[in-house]
Amino acid sequence: MIQRQKAFQILLSFSLLLLLINSSHAQNFPKLGNDTLLDVACWNTEWLGDATNGPSDEATQYNNVKALIEKTDLDIIALEEISNMSTYNTLSAALFAKYDTYISTYSQTQKTGIFWRKSMFDVIGVQTLNIALNSSENYAFASRPPLQVCLQTKGGTKIDTIYFLVLHMKAQTESSDAGRFESYTRRQNASIALRIYVESNLAGKKFIVLGDWNDDLDVSIYNSLETPYKNLLNANYTFPSRELTLAGKSSYAFNSNMIDHIMNSKTLDSFYYSGTAKVFDDAANYCTGFSNNTSDHYPVYAFYNWKKLTTRIIPAAMDEADESIQVQVYPNPVESILWFNCDKPIFGFQITDMLGRAVSVRTEMKSMEGTQSIDLKDVLPGHYTLTLYTDAGVYHKLFVKL
Repeated sequence: MIQRQKAFQILLSFSLLLLLINSSHAQNFPKLGNDTLLDVACWNTEWLGDATNGPSDEATQYNNVKALIEKTDLDIIALEEISNMSTYNTLSAALFAKYDTYISTYSQTQKTGIFWRKSMFDVIGVQTLNIALNSSENYAFASRPPLQVCLQTKGGTKIDTIYFLVLHMKAQTESSDAGRFESYTRRQNASIALRIYVESNLAGKKFIVLGDWNDDLDVSIYNSLETPYKNLLNANYTFPSRELTLAGKSSYAFNSNMIDHIMNSKTLDSFYYSGTAKVFDDAANYCTGFSNNTSDHYPVYAFYNWKKLTTRIIPAAMDEADESIQVQVYPNPVESILWFNCDKPIFGFQITDMLGRAVSVRTEMKSMEGTQSIDLKDVLPGHYTLTLYTDAGVYHKLFVKL
């Protein structure tokens, strides 16, 4: 009897060891992020946390989702179909050391959320855009209006701001042709509403729209009609994920269509590294049964120039001019009055904040000479740049307002 118990214990221990080995192998996701670039991703997690829809083993799905986010090590990852707040809160707590997060506030069960790397961004503002949409537009978005999160870069010599809009467009789930056509037109109308919103509210700003668009960019999944996002393509918005469409890739495990996309503002076109868009369609090589126990969608991601977003670049000509100009700027830090003295006549100056916005500007028809002062008592505390324009060139000086 004792020998049987020992044999059973050995067998049980061996079985547990195999389980741990298999579990470890099942979550052996590779690193996809790049430490020197900005990695932006979206992923539909298929009814995450919902026991009656999607993968039936909620514990396995949660562990795989958590492992994928941790191990792929992407900087921004937008999630769709977060369907249980308790699961979301547990995931957020597990990732808290690296990521901050926010989730949409609309009433639909399938919510959108976003995680961002804390070391790279501070959050400036968040909102679910139901307050910006009328009833017909909200219907077009299937009562899942985009989640907008405004993030500010940190850790560089300049600060920039990016608006991330996470969306989940109307799916094509109807059994009748009339129903599927209506879903197609809803995606069309949502596309129009999206363009109106960004061009009215985010004009000139940097933004990235990402998520589950539930349709492709060459032709629609509905009867191969014109893509419902034709208006955005006609307006020359860059979709990094269109590269994947043209390459015949699929972001959905059970058909051949790219339905998860990333679109950026024209102000970010020069920041996007063309040709870097990818879909993690070999996820099953690292997680056994991925499309059945984790998600029926694959993550889609693209890379942007992080250095350009966070580094203040001064042209060489300005550097040369700076060397020939002798300037005193004091006090630094300053509480109210900033003084400066330049050995060259100046015809203007400008003070800008770390977002490049002018807070004080003065230009003259004739040159200013000698010691000058600038009243900053109404300027908010923070880091600023004083720029002096002289006949010899341009001078820049960083200072702190207390």
